[in-house]
Amino acid sequence: MRLACDSVELAAALGVVARAIPARSSLPVLGMVLLEADGGGLRLSATNLELGIRRWLDADVDEEGAVAVPGRLLADFTGAMPREPVHLAVDDAEHVLELRSSSFRTRVNGVAADEFPPAVSVEGGERLVIPAGRFLEGIGDTLVTASSDEARPVLTGVHLALDGGRLVLMASDGYRLAMRPLELGPDGALAAPGIIVPARTLTEVARLFRHVEGDVEVSVGPQRNQVRLRVPGLEITSRVIDGGYPDLRRLIPPASATTVTVGATELGRRLRALTPFAQSSANVVRLGAAPGSLVLSAAATDVGSARTDMEAAVAGPDTSVAFNARYLLDCPALAGDGEVELHLAGPMAPVVVRRTTDDGYVYLFMGVRHSARGERGASS
Repeated sequence: MRLACDSVELAAALGVVARAIPARSSLPVLGMVLLEADGGGLRLSATNLELGIRRWLDADVDEEGAVAVPGRLLADFTGAMPREPVHLAVDDAEHVLELRSSSFRTRVNGVAADEFPPAVSVEGGERLVIPAGRFLEGIGDTLVTASSDEARPVLTGVHLALDGGRLVLMASDGYRLAMRPLELGPDGALAAPGIIVPARTLTEVARLFRHVEGDVEVSVGPQRNQVRLRVPGLEITSRVIDGGYPDLRRLIPPASATTVTVGATELGRRLRALTPFAQSSANVVRLGAAPGSLVLSAAATDVGSARTDMEAAVAGPDTSVAFNARYLLDCPALAGDGEVELHLAGPMAPVVVRRTTDDGYVYLFMGVRHSARGERGASS
């Protein structure tokens, strides 16, 4: 293998694929990055056997070939190089990668390419295409509610399924639920009951695809145990979480007794101001709705109490609910401009948050039992 490329572009590509390298592993080859040179340029790959990342890099290839080399070592070295052309060559007999530039002469010991785990194949499976920006919106709206409890593995991912020409993303940790439907074009197929993609995979997708323009191609292997997410020059492959996803839509109330419409940013700001008073009482905040007003209050016997009154459009009877403030603060809808709707059905009923833009987004969390005795000072 012999080629030339830009040192900064090489370092950036290595930084991307190195995100798949495990911090520690009993298999030394998983600490490697596979370099493959052919007529299309230089292809870099890394995997931890559950998540794989592959990046393509423009390069002038004089001789095709491949080698696997220590990934973090090479990423750290090239990341410290100045911007300059760098020439890569491989001693096929010893599997040594040589890097030459005007500043450095470097040799990196590697292993044969065939020792690196084979690439995941999804050929012959299902495939759908969705605009990258829209897909990342859906990930951002749902990822926050995925569980980190490995005792319930199906909840540690985001469920993707087709419903009436839309791709529906759903996640829940057992206390919260988020659902976001996304419009699809005609090029889409995903058989029921959908797939569960690990939250870590979608975290990397959100990070690495955030500047992508165009479409994301989502392909599911014929055995439905692998998924590939591809954009030009970059692809992420992942295992699919095995198991049936629970029917969580039944938890979404078909209607609410009271609807409160309020500014999203202001609601988040007021709620954050109350959290210091709620920390010693399991983060519990009480919400009360009355005509034209939304009242938030928090109290703890050791620190005191606080209350804030907000102007709000309230439709329906007066009501109140207590909840964990973190659940509402984590709602992605509060991070945007505009208004949100809080759908309330009583003290122990779920609280449903929707955007007023009618994008189909649903964020639901459960209320908690809470005594109001400690809040007398805040309500006076």
